[in-house]
Amino acid sequence: MRLPSPSIRTRLALALLLALPLAAQADPRKDYDEFRAGLTQQASGATGMYAIQDVRVIAAGAGAHLPAGAPAAALRWADGAGGAKDVRLRFRDGAAMLEGPGLKPVDLLKAPDQTQALAGGLSVRATVYDDALKAWLYNPARVGQTFKGLSFFPYDPKGVIQARFARRPAKAVSHLDSRNHTGTMYWIGDVAVPLQGKTYTLRAFNKSGDWSGIDHLLLFFTDKTSKKTSYGGGRVLEAHFPAGQPPQTLSLNLNTLYSFLCAHSDYYNCPVNLTTYVPVALEFGEKYPPGG
Repeated sequence: MRLPSPSIRTRLALALLLALPLAAQADPRKDYDEFRAGLTQQASGATGMYAIQDVRVIAAGAGAHLPAGAPAAALRWADGAGGAKDVRLRFRDGAAMLEGPGLKPVDLLKAPDQTQALAGGLSVRATVYDDALKAWLYNPARVGQTFKGLSFFPYDPKGVIQARFARRPAKAVSHLDSRNHTGTMYWIGDVAVPLQGKTYTLRAFNKSGDWSGIDHLLLFFTDKTSKKTSYGGGRVLEAHFPAGQPPQTLSLNLNTLYSFLCAHSDYYNCPVNLTTYVPVALEFGEKYPPGG
């Protein structure tokens, strides 16, 4: 799936994608506090959402480069191999090789956090994007110009609920995303979620279709707050469990609902047809717009 790319849980585990505790655990209030702190870091950090300066998708066998001589704030990816004075990135045989003046050649996919620092405070990160590579260019100076903070509903203990999970064989589901690309997610089961006296059944998704390695599920919501006090495109709730061993009863913490990442940056790909509308106001988790 291209939502979020990279996902919040994964980045936080690497650094959020970063250890962002989005599933309810022993102390739901602590989870909420850590969730807010983690999401804020994911937004405002040196390689956070608001530090993104440019992104380029590189097909297998192809390359891109950062032209030499451009000011840091104006630097953007250009197609092609580039020259000896440029920072060059090539995706071939499963490796994302970065090289350039003053850089020791490195496979970004094997580097810590898949990231390499560059001159001028910039950094480059690589993530696999279907059969291609997504090259991220970050400039932390942008954060102070564009990041106004995040907004959250106050913690509410009523947002901690018990839901029933019915596992199913993983089924591939094709979906469109916010950038008109086609992606694939796997429908791995159904979650019966009690909300304000009624129970709503939501499809649970995962990026993987291999149950032996699946250790979390994703629920995609829209509700009566959407386009009003929460992001209109939808929000995400995660629930985690031991790999391949989902429980029949899940503890969900709605206080850790977060917006699709395309609410914060046009460089993310978010699904537009996987959400379930629930006709209640879920005044939990992340609000929108940021800083509002």
